[in-house]
Amino acid sequence: MKKITAVFLAAAIIFALCSCAVKNSEERKALEKIMADSGFGGVISVWDDGETLCENAFGPSNTEAAAENRTDSLFCVGSISKQFTAAAVMLLRERGLLSVDDRLGKYFPDCPYGDRVTLHQMLCMRSGIAEFYDVTVDRYNIIETPAGTLRKTVTNSGSVSENREKLQKWLFEQPLRYEPGSCYAYTNSNYFLLARIVELVSGKAYEDFICENIFQPLEMKSSGFIDRMYGDPRISKGSHEVKTVYVGITMGLGDIITCSADMGRWLNALCDGGMISDESFKMMTENYSGKEENPYGYGLQPDGKGGCSHTGVFASFYAFTYINPGESCCLFAVTNEQGRLTEDISAISARVLKNVMPSISATHY
Repeated sequence: MKKITAVFLAAAIIFALCSCAVKNSEERKALEKIMADSGFGGVISVWDDGETLCENAFGPSNTEAAAENRTDSLFCVGSISKQFTAAAVMLLRERGLLSVDDRLGKYFPDCPYGDRVTLHQMLCMRSGIAEFYDVTVDRYNIIETPAGTLRKTVTNSGSVSENREKLQKWLFEQPLRYEPGSCYAYTNSNYFLLARIVELVSGKAYEDFICENIFQPLEMKSSGFIDRMYGDPRISKGSHEVKTVYVGITMGLGDIITCSADMGRWLNALCDGGMISDESFKMMTENYSGKEENPYGYGLQPDGKGGCSHTGVFASFYAFTYINPGESCCLFAVTNEQGRLTEDISAISARVLKNVMPSISATHY
């Protein structure tokens, strides 16, 4: 009897595995077609309840070396870095080391508007602090250069520490653009200063805090930062020269380099409560912008239907994340050739989800 039971059990397991393989094969084919049709060179991955539902790499990672993108290729993810900074602030809050109601002046007594701006307003882009990047676009790159007088003093030939000190000084010299809390305006400067606050409160370099409190616990072994990793041969390259000024000044706002598997660990940890508390996650995913068409929480953009997303740009890199805890669904998409896309990365991602997870509405985006 035990023998018969074992045979039936083995047969059931084989059947289940074969069914799963067929299902994943169909979903991968749908993903491959969408990537090919949209000119998407890079990686797209979808996770369902923590398991990889489908994943595919497509296109060249380095035209000079004729190398192809792989699912373990590294990419710059730009402003997706902001959700890591927001989570770092939440972790410090959970430990009783800061409050989102704290004033900026508590950490920077020399800031002339420090008594008027809160960390909450910085996290949700309602602070009024000036933007330090001027953004222009050519066909293949998003070009971000320091604004105004900062442009002459902060360059890629400067050191990380020098550029950060110069940027902070410049920000404190600029007038507020509007009364804090009165409106929403997406501003990179907020997250640079939040990363500086993480350093002051933790007593560690921002990068070290993220490594010790997020990367290491989640075993994100391939992830790092532009100022420590840029130039690593494992990073996919666009076919056009990087024109963005980045040394030192992308800290907290656009500095993370990672791969698909690591992003899966991160996004799934956000979904299942493996990184921050439920209370902190709720704070990160509320819409504070006052605008349905342009919602913003803390480093995430809630859609009002259970999902949150964010895009990230660095030079020719263009990335997108989506999480939906209620559906236990996560998606990560990144390309090293944003200029070749025939449609926006969020629209491509919506099509992917519509095909591989029909329960997720494409109108989430």
